[in-house]
Amino acid sequence: MKNKDLEALTAKTMTSTSTVKTTVVPSGPKTRRSPRITTQQATSSSTLADARRRGLARKKPKRSQDYIRDMYFNAQQSKDLIMKPTGITYDDSMDQHVCLWDSNYPECPERYTRVIQRCKELGLVDRCQFIQPREATRDEVLKKHTEEQIEILANTENSNNVNELEQLSSHYDAIYIHPTSYRLSLLSAGSTIELVDNICKGNVQNGMAIIRPPGHHAMKSEYCGYCFFNNVALAAQHALDNTAVNRILIVDWDVHHGQATQQMFYNDNRVVYFSLHRYEHGTFWPNLRESDYDFIGEGPGRGYNFNIPLNKTHMSDADYLAVFQQVLLPMLAEYEPDLIIVSAGYDAAIGCLEVLIILSLSIMVFFPLIFTVQPSAHNDIGGVRCSVRR
Repeated sequence: MKNKDLEALTAKTMTSTSTVKTTVVPSGPKTRRSPRITTQQATSSSTLADARRRGLARKKPKRSQDYIRDMYFNAQQSKDLIMKPTGITYDDSMDQHVCLWDSNYPECPERYTRVIQRCKELGLVDRCQFIQPREATRDEVLKKHTEEQIEILANTENSNNVNELEQLSSHYDAIYIHPTSYRLSLLSAGSTIELVDNICKGNVQNGMAIIRPPGHHAMKSEYCGYCFFNNVALAAQHALDNTAVNRILIVDWDVHHGQATQQMFYNDNRVVYFSLHRYEHGTFWPNLRESDYDFIGEGPGRGYNFNIPLNKTHMSDADYLAVFQQVLLPMLAEYEPDLIIVSAGYDAAIGCLEVLIILSLSIMVFFPLIFTVQPSAHNDIGGVRCSVRR
């Protein structure tokens, strides 16, 4: 097309467009119309779609060159789509860990026994594949903890001196030590590792570890907040070291910030830590500056740590779901983790004495939270998810 023809066509188009824009609206009662949404006012759905596109674009260069998939390859692929059973691991000896000098201590055996009882009442245990619990090895624990931390607890095993146990416990924040604490802490950590290992190897589709003592406050060289060894961190490290997993998302919705899990992967861009917790401008335990929103990781891990600190009280189901919809889902779509591990503390729910009426979450809110993250693990690893009962 010649330049003159192009200019004429352009002028004609502009004239036509101008005519449309200046069309007179017939007189009559005005119709109230909703304002149109601009690009800047895009909904969370468009944000989520954009995040997914960015994730796919980021991964595209890493893909091998296109190739023809024959019927045999497609048949093999279809086998991988078959849903495997859900795994579950627990050990009834975990109810032995109890505070010997305070019968009203919040971290009590009933936290374990009630969960197991309810799962059995609903027939959930029989529908799952049982993963045999085991103790973590010393080498596995040393991946994230010090030799001294292991030895201090090991020396209390089978101790009959209650005063000595109480005195030692007083050196730490919110800790009680029982003669079984060492063995059961190893059992909690090892069982979590075993469950994650079975998921990553494709033996089960996903799973839940119902364990105690808990772990997300256990730091590298210090016990803290009912926790001795960091079950989730040890399992995540095992997956990175021994399986095909390269990207892990840890979602922590316990009402308290899991500061220890954050610390253990703060410099590691292979692990995203996402925590939604009470903060109240630092007045809520563990009362740490590092629990605030602006602690986002450092070095290679910068941008891989997400804290959602709740400064207001009386948060509702809708508030929690909004955080997941507006913050977690877009990040999930872009990051595309191979493995998702949930530190599933339920102490934000109505009825927990630690929060009382400060939060107003119903137990029902945790169902959509689980289903939000479950399908998001990368399919090449099998859609992996693991839930750890704290």
